Amino acid sequence: MKPLYILDSLGYLKLRRNIAWNLYFKISREYSDEIRSIYFVIYEISAIVREMNFRNINMNFALPSILDNINTSMKLSWKNNTLSIKDPLNVELELNLYELIKSLIGNNFDPEIISQKREVKNQLDLYKFSNVKGLTLIASFSFENNKLKMNLNLNYYIPDKGFNREISAEELNKVLRVTAKEVNEKSIDTHSSLEEFMIDVIESLIEPILYDIKENISNKVGFKEITYIPSGRPFILNAEESALNTEEIAQLFTDPCQMAINRIRSGKSSFTENYGLDKLKNSNGIMTYEDTPLINKDKYIRSISALILELNSVKDTSLIIIENPDEYTIKENYPLILNILKKIMEKGNKILIITYNSEFLEKLKDIGCNI
Repeated sequence: MKPLYILDSLGYLKLRRNIAWNLYFKISREYSDEIRSIYFVIYEISAIVREMNFRNINMNFALPSILDNINTSMKLSWKNNTLSIKDPLNVELELNLYELIKSLIGNNFDPEIISQKREVKNQLDLYKFSNVKGLTLIASFSFENNKLKMNLNLNYYIPDKGFNREISAEELNKVLRVTAKEVNEKSIDTHSSLEEFMIDVIESLIEPILYDIKENISNKVGFKEITYIPSGRPFILNAEESALNTEEIAQLFTDPCQMAINRIRSGKSSFTENYGLDKLKNSNGIMTYEDTPLINKDKYIRSISALILELNSVKDTSLIIIENPDEYTIKENYPLILNILKKIMEKGNKILIITYNSEFLEKLKDIGCNI
């Protein structure tokens, strides 16, 4: 399954996140002190702005001449009413991206895909962290010739307000000494949020690369999607219907089962085909059978309904892997399941059936399956 995860919508997103996290981890491991300094400066700027607003001093008048003497973790510069880091953080990392991605997706792909230069830039409004309106973190990432580059800077557009009077660098340095503990604590508290932002930016960098890899693998195997329909479907359906959040589902279920839960959810929202289970309906977002919520039906109905919902999530030609399509089924219901499988194949999909029922296995020959 792992080499084909990229062809599942949730598998694709998890791979993209995993690759981005790995890339950021490599950067942060080598440049942890420098990145931490950026976080400190955010709150040092906040302390300076707070003090100058309290004194009603026009920062555009008072700051430019004293910035070099203010002891922030990274020196600041002023230009056109904008405060920024004098020497933005620039890092460069030698990286064999092909081998990294290949190891994570478990599949080979055309190395030419990663030969193009890729660039991305985004910014994060820091107001909710710093209480300073207009303060932003700007992150730029690029990849070319096996080199991953990152540039981090802060921008604060200073409003032209307050009195044109001076304040000494020593006065502001005293403020920074008094607020040092606060700066340290806040930088620690927001570390994970700022880290998430930068991983998100790297995901944007990875997205076109991973999409091209997906297309490359898809062309190689001859189908656009993979749909995994595991056994134990009544319980997987119950999990999708439950109040479990995404983190809890990730902790309790394997990746393939998470993919199945995601497809059931997707199948609900795009439900159009009942595959012969005529009393299965979507009633204002709630799946029912005989006008009763699915969660209250027996295991056979829940199992066959979960299978049908996953099939409704299929958007393109797919390899559909079904474990025990006959689970909780009596012999009289075989024709319905066989009809579902036949319809799947008629739509141009490939199916792989896993079953331990020799009698059902023989019935698969009737719809043209190779045993």
